[in-house]
Amino acid sequence: MSVEFKYVDVVLPLPLPKLLTYSLEGVLNPVKFGMRVVVQVGTKKRYTAIVWRVHNDAPLVYDARPIESVVDEYPVVVELQRSLWDWMSSHYMCSRGEVMAAALPAGLKLSSQTRLVLHPDRDPLAERMLTDSDAAAGLLFEAVLAQGGLTVQDAAKLLQVQSPQRAINRLVDAGLVLTEEELKERYRPRMERVVELAPDFQDEATVQSMLDMLEKRAPKQAEALMGYLSEAPIWGALVAEKSLLKRLGAGTEIFRKLEERGVFRRSKRPELATSPVLPGQNQSLPILSPAQKKAYDALVQSRDAKRLALLHGVTGSGKTELYIHLIADALEAGGQVLFLVPEIALTTQLIQRLELYFGAYMSVYHSRFTTRERTETWLDVLGAPLHKKRNPKGGRLVVGPRSAIFLPFTALKLVLVDEEHEGSFKQQDPAPRYQARDVAMWLAQKAGAFAVLGSATPSVETHWLAEQGKLDRVDLTERFGGAQLPEIWCADLRKAHRQRAMFGHFSRELKLEIEDVLKLGKQVILFQNRRGYAPMWQCATCAWMPGCERCDVPLTHHKWKNELHCHHCGYMENPPPKTCVSCGKATMEPKGLGTERIEEELKEHFPQARVARMDWDTTRSKHGHERLVRAFANQDYDILVGTQMVTKGLDFAHVRLVGVLNADRMLSFPDFRSFERSFQMLTQVAGRAGRTGERGKVILQTFNPEHWVLNKVMEHDYHGLVKQELLERKNYKYPPFDRLIRITLRHSDANRLEAAAEVLALRLRQRFAERTIGPETPVLSRINDLHHRIILLKFERSLAPASYKTLLGEDVFSFQSDDRFKRIRITVDVDPV
Repeated sequence: MSVEFKYVDVVLPLPLPKLLTYSLEGVLNPVKFGMRVVVQVGTKKRYTAIVWRVHNDAPLVYDARPIESVVDEYPVVVELQRSLWDWMSSHYMCSRGEVMAAALPAGLKLSSQTRLVLHPDRDPLAERMLTDSDAAAGLLFEAVLAQGGLTVQDAAKLLQVQSPQRAINRLVDAGLVLTEEELKERYRPRMERVVELAPDFQDEATVQSMLDMLEKRAPKQAEALMGYLSEAPIWGALVAEKSLLKRLGAGTEIFRKLEERGVFRRSKRPELATSPVLPGQNQSLPILSPAQKKAYDALVQSRDAKRLALLHGVTGSGKTELYIHLIADALEAGGQVLFLVPEIALTTQLIQRLELYFGAYMSVYHSRFTTRERTETWLDVLGAPLHKKRNPKGGRLVVGPRSAIFLPFTALKLVLVDEEHEGSFKQQDPAPRYQARDVAMWLAQKAGAFAVLGSATPSVETHWLAEQGKLDRVDLTERFGGAQLPEIWCADLRKAHRQRAMFGHFSRELKLEIEDVLKLGKQVILFQNRRGYAPMWQCATCAWMPGCERCDVPLTHHKWKNELHCHHCGYMENPPPKTCVSCGKATMEPKGLGTERIEEELKEHFPQARVARMDWDTTRSKHGHERLVRAFANQDYDILVGTQMVTKGLDFAHVRLVGVLNADRMLSFPDFRSFERSFQMLTQVAGRAGRTGERGKVILQTFNPEHWVLNKVMEHDYHGLVKQELLERKNYKYPPFDRLIRITLRHSDANRLEAAAEVLALRLRQRFAERTIGPETPVLSRINDLHHRIILLKFERSLAPASYKTLLGEDVFSFQSDDRFKRIRITVDVDPV
């Protein structure tokens, strides 16, 4: 059978400026957009590519190589993603290959450098079944077993084929081998026993006859069969034994007996990343307050009018309840829901709440999951045939960080972006350097879905879009359940130091309030956005301090590890020097305040209090944050001290006091968004106090209590803050009135970098005139032995972005083609934050 077309254009996970064309010579089965194919690039390298276009146009400047194999029987990338990848590559000035590399989970990509290794928990039964039915897979497995591992290149030689990927897929799907990348992630999937109806029991009459017989002779087995039938989401589906055992209160022997009768077929499978809740366990939807009902009705009106919406609700106003109702509406209509959150590890409580209502439909997608788990979620969302049978409701509701925007939705009805103001929605490195909030709005409009951006402190840009009528604004101005917004005031550190009223790094006001709250049996959250013990290790005699050898930053002191650590490149000194290199005095000491030091001082001043610390060092494990949140919610701790982790997604009923150890640090950062971000972070952390019952209190320790931003925080005056920010930004041509593009140049030689930056800036100034600013040296001028220079471009919002991006792309390409500057690393960041 011949195919209709002769050529395919493919996207490779490489930063190539154009698509590559390959021949379909020798391919018998139809090839469609979105399928994976194996192609050769260069003399040896082979990659998994995505078919982008099928056609009959031979390339003009080279002979098209034939593709080596077709991996898929159905597309793994859908039409909506094609539009998305095209738009992102254009808007964010990167290649489709870079978008592909960011979008696809590693489990869907395979290169010739991949090494196959034995699965540590492989099932002997699956091994026998597969090797007996598939000679190529059997031969490949025997080689991996004998040699302990095998490269893809060696596998191809062994099977005498150009691409062994089909055989590899069979072994991976059967759980017999892993790729080396998965092993490096220490992937150890927990296997679970599952049961399904045997082939002879696929009709209801046969099952009913067996039930009638078992009820008379083996009632326990009849109960087990009934339990299976009630729990199976569809007839004959796989059901986990452990969930049945919990229901029956029996042992596994009962399943073995049903297997001997030929009723059940038992097997093992990797446990689902998010286990579905039992049918009937999903809770009824939460009852909305009058204020919430009014907001919900307004959102429904926006949805029906096919408008985007901004949900501006104060902290504790119950935005999550509105999300739940909107999700239920979308699922009932047969659609899919994308729920974007800033950082998945910081939204433990939100995920737990959503699981209560939508567990069977829900998947969680993020980088802390293994390659296999992420691939399973991708295929669930896609509706891949095997995954649909295993979990028919799966992939309908996906909760994840910015990377979840790339999943292959086929029936998207609702897009939620919670805490839309958060900077973590912006991808920094590598390309594409996208803003997930903006991509989500574009995706929703393209898919015809309803998009809601939610926040207690919306970004200035989003607020402005609502003012311009681009978004419908829906307000929740009161806390749920009648709770009051917290009382906020400043503790003047100048006065406290002058009066010697400091207890370590705690002012008298903060210390007394902590004591009062602890006496009442309530809880305290303390915020300091700096991990480690102290940000500097300094000589008390001459002020010398050791810095990173690869970055222009001082080293942070970590007392519990007894080391100095660079948080930018990972450089360490262990132990810290006791003698000053500059003056020779043994007067080195920690300088400044980190979460580790606060924890130590709390134990000194409040010895009876149970103190927990939440920062990257204490939550780096997969479930570290979840365990800590659960323990604090259960009142296993009295005081929680942490970095910005404590400001996001936490709802604790017993927190009565929030303390900010240093409210000045964020205000002094040299960035046009520093005041906005300070207000957002301080308001968010303040919102953790008094969410139920008695009004909470918040103390901001500061050397500048008269600062206008702190006054806006104390007054809960978001609109006043935004009004002032918009005035400043309009005067100085910053977003939302102008669009920004930041060009960063990096090189190990500062002089060569400076000369190159000047040349590029001159070219851009000739093209864009006064819109070009720089080159400038950033605050962090050297990171990991690379010096940095920045050029900033400002473009009026009235200009068409496509026109100036095309010109900018030409100038950057010309610059990089110059032999003098080929070693200069250059990145283009559209809409930087």
